[in-house]
Amino acid sequence: MGLAASQGRLLLLTARKSDLELQAQSITQQRLLLAIQQETIAEEYADKTNNQIFQIRLDGASEYSPLSIASLNSLLNGNATSDYKLSADKSEVTSGKYGIFDTRTNKYIDPKDIKGDTGNTPYSKLQQNLESGAWVIRTPETRVEAAAGASGTKEVKTMGDLMIGADSRFRQTYFTQDDNKAKADYDKAMARVQRLDKQLELKLNQVETQHKAVETEVESVDKIISNNIESSFKYFS
Repeated sequence: MGLAASQGRLLLLTARKSDLELQAQSITQQRLLLAIQQETIAEEYADKTNNQIFQIRLDGASEYSPLSIASLNSLLNGNATSDYKLSADKSEVTSGKYGIFDTRTNKYIDPKDIKGDTGNTPYSKLQQNLESGAWVIRTPETRVEAAAGASGTKEVKTMGDLMIGADSRFRQTYFTQDDNKAKADYDKAMARVQRLDKQLELKLNQVETQHKAVETEVESVDKIISNNIESSFKYFS
């Protein structure tokens, strides 16, 4: 092989080597993205199997049931169909023994807006907002304060937050009804990701094998060029 031909061959091999290196980088990046997907899938599975639901135990009941407007009405108002009433600006409860307060808007939630919310899953509007702390249940309470402009004290009627964790009528427990579906979804998603990763791994192995072969040929051509140059210098010297 002449010097010019060897140089041309070397250029082609160098381009091929660079192309293979780029392919390897691309495949490695794709595998990294799949690894991130695996982490996301695992996190979603953990969230679905560790989710919790608020429950309530009604008077005379031995078991807890999902916390909903109807169950709150039954426990606190004494009638499952009797909602609390609000002032026109929704800033206070005008009747009823509780209210659901939105801490973001500083107004009470109109019970008509969530009356159909059964609270059967952690994904219901009532359950999600109570879990996040966006909503709190408030009940009437009496606070003793110093009387203004005179000695002594006075009783002030107000609404205070109901502490679910400290009230035995309420509890928060793990929600397991969706665990089987969560496991099935997790297995399916992980199998897909692992299948794609295996395909990429095989493709990367092929690229690395080709890259190694090209490197070997580059070394061979380099040696031929070096020998040609050395021979030429010897001839002209």
